[in-house]
Amino acid sequence: MNNRNILAKAVHLALAGGVVAAAFSAPIVAAADEQSAEKVERIEVTGSRIKRSDMEGASPVTTITADDMQVEGNFSVADALRNSNLNSFGSFSERSGSSAQSQATINLRGAGSERTLVLIDGKRFPGSPTLGGSSANLNAIPMAAVERIEILTDGASSIYGSDAIAGVVNIIMKKNYQGLEFSAGAGSREEDGGLTSKQFSLTSGYQMDKGNITFAFDHQDRAGISDGDRPYTAASMTDLNGDGVIQAYTETIGWSIYGATVASPDYSEAQASPLCNDLIAQYGSNTFANVAADDDWGAGSTYCMYAYANVSYNKASLSRNTVYIDANYQLADDVEWFGRTMVTVNNSFGRYAPPAAAWTNMAADNPNNPYGEPTTGYWRWVGIGTRDGNVDDLNQDYLTGLRGTIPAWNDATWEVYYHYNKADNKSVGEYYLSYAGLAYNELNGIDIGSEAGVANMKSTTLTQDSSTFQQINGGIGFDLFELPGGAVAHYAGMEYFEQQYASVYDAQSEVGLIGGSAGNSAGGSRYVWAAFYEAQLPVVDDVELDLAIRYDKYSDFGNNTAPKVAVRWQALDNLVVRASYSEAFRAPSLDQLHAATTFSAEFGTDYPYCEANGISASDCSYSQTDTWISANPSLGAETSKYYNLGFAYDPFSNLGIKVDYFDLKIDNVISMRSITNVMRGIANGTLTADDTFYVVRAASSTGLGKALEVGTGYSNGDKLQIKGIDVTLNGNLETGIGEFGLNWTNSFVLDYVEEVEGGAGAVDTAGWNGQPDYKSVLTATYTIGNSQFAWNMNYINSTYEDDNTGHLPSWLIHNISYTYDIGDWGKVMVGVNNLTNEDPVLSSAGSYDNADLYNNYGREYRANYTLKF
Repeated sequence: MNNRNILAKAVHLALAGGVVAAAFSAPIVAAADEQSAEKVERIEVTGSRIKRSDMEGASPVTTITADDMQVEGNFSVADALRNSNLNSFGSFSERSGSSAQSQATINLRGAGSERTLVLIDGKRFPGSPTLGGSSANLNAIPMAAVERIEILTDGASSIYGSDAIAGVVNIIMKKNYQGLEFSAGAGSREEDGGLTSKQFSLTSGYQMDKGNITFAFDHQDRAGISDGDRPYTAASMTDLNGDGVIQAYTETIGWSIYGATVASPDYSEAQASPLCNDLIAQYGSNTFANVAADDDWGAGSTYCMYAYANVSYNKASLSRNTVYIDANYQLADDVEWFGRTMVTVNNSFGRYAPPAAAWTNMAADNPNNPYGEPTTGYWRWVGIGTRDGNVDDLNQDYLTGLRGTIPAWNDATWEVYYHYNKADNKSVGEYYLSYAGLAYNELNGIDIGSEAGVANMKSTTLTQDSSTFQQINGGIGFDLFELPGGAVAHYAGMEYFEQQYASVYDAQSEVGLIGGSAGNSAGGSRYVWAAFYEAQLPVVDDVELDLAIRYDKYSDFGNNTAPKVAVRWQALDNLVVRASYSEAFRAPSLDQLHAATTFSAEFGTDYPYCEANGISASDCSYSQTDTWISANPSLGAETSKYYNLGFAYDPFSNLGIKVDYFDLKIDNVISMRSITNVMRGIANGTLTADDTFYVVRAASSTGLGKALEVGTGYSNGDKLQIKGIDVTLNGNLETGIGEFGLNWTNSFVLDYVEEVEGGAGAVDTAGWNGQPDYKSVLTATYTIGNSQFAWNMNYINSTYEDDNTGHLPSWLIHNISYTYDIGDWGKVMVGVNNLTNEDPVLSSAGSYDNADLYNNYGREYRANYTLKF
């Protein structure tokens, strides 16, 4: 369906709805005006389209306001959500060395970002094409235009459709704004020096007799972080066992086999190039080094390693500019037009070490070849220079619709809208290896180290990711029938949306003629029809029953019906008891279904090899292996069941306590098996080798050689079950010496049962490395006169290091701020993030392995000035 047709249908539907509504409403406008003053205000809360007067509903919702985000020291929307206690195991943020270096996601409950649905003003925000269309990029959302964020920790497929398995993040934007506001801020990370972050925004609003226009411009800029600028990410070698010999990977950080290392023709061993010492003399011992590889490849092996971490970036830089416009206009007494435009441009820079690429068919007489017959070298093409990644993302989001009331139908409300989103993400990579250029040099006897030889081998890569999303949604809310507790509220609606996704690589990369790059073109599309219904039944004065159901029909995998039932009991004036049960689903993402087989160099641990060669599990190296990743067009949808039981209690008028127990079980889990999982599964017989899952090993006298290549891909697994408790305490106390405020949110993961060991069984991994069983955020404020002091603490519990052994420490970050309100002259805020300059939690070997969970910004000084008119 083309854009013109779908837009025409949306406009016709909207106009038809408006005309009908206007016809019903015209005769009794005056009566409606007289009654409006007597009505209790009803608002829409995330998790239901039925407007209600009670903020604390049958499903748990956590709210983060714009003020909360500022006093907690957050720079962006992604930061605010990443620091939430509900983001249990952390989430992806802009990272150099990744094709998604400009992106940031949210991962509720540790269930995966693809199982968290992101909404803007209650309307689906589609996934980024760079992330395969499965996860929303939070870096496309402007901080300055956000009024608050509501997080629903309950299954919501019955309301919003696929992907709402672990919950919903609803970002509420500023609307009906009046006035003019300027804001400017800057930050400086102590370990990097200078201005490392800058922010400027302008927000304005114009109120008319019949409508409002709200405008915001937001600019944010944050510098990247070089690996070499942090001692724990800079290249290092440490003799951990004190035997006087450094072993590759187990005792090195930031060093790679891809330097000048040559594999024997039968891959039974590997040796450093005979010219390794020449490279050390030319580039320095902090760039190349001879390192023992007994633990990684086999007894007697050596590597000529390259210190990639001395030149690469860890965090990518990010520069974002966003224009946001929200408008509404009263077309008739009971008909209003509304619209939204949001255009975001992201620019990101990342730097990787010079190309790491195999030198296949290295000639027998090549001076780097110690074996005297053709073989393969693991090479770092330093003459080409560092690989620089420049990413430009353009996200355009447009929405237009009509809404209104029908007084003749007891003030029934209706809404219809058309939503269009287009994302165009372009990644340009400079200074990669052209295998065609290398072959040309070898064929014509050109020295690969000469100026001409290097020029022949340089290549530039291009990846263009794009997606379009079009949606028509319409619904009507009305009261019908009476129960002892009051009128029964209903909401019914229909939805249609279509998605198109494409990822196009340059031709040379696609056919494998580029070294140091990976990827393959892919694309797909789908459309979905849906119908949904909700009812809010006040059974008696103090008991409310909420029912919801949604039917989705997908063009490419089938259909699904998702129900939900929730009950809310006002046990006391100050006590709400609630419970809910919901079923949800997630359709496979388009890249999981359609992506072409793609090369990557994945990290993993080859435990079967270590066991066969007498290497202990603790000494088994965690290193990169050539990996081929396949899609699966036969994937089925995930399904889930979500139980919640809790209460909200206000023991005093200025103190609130919320406790919620949850149990989320996901069946037919879609996941890509890690290479560790594949190697273990095939070795122990729990995974059958095929064209997708396989391991290619080197020859070995032990019968099990080093893994040279691993194949993996997506499949529907058994289950993932997460159980836990959320506890929130908030309050304020006014005294003669000022006002004290407290907000303390806690999440406990009681069980995290997932399939491990290549399908060998399900294990509770709560508390394992990267999966803390407790996360807490506490913010305390003290306000006196025009001054406010804020203290924010972010705590992550300790974890085991390897499965359920070893121990990694807890992490506690303190952020403090002081704000002074100068009245007509504005407001000034100064603060310090990570006051005690805590390093992220490191492994026992000193490596930084959990960037999703622990940030590496260090102590940061920040200041902000806001002026309102």
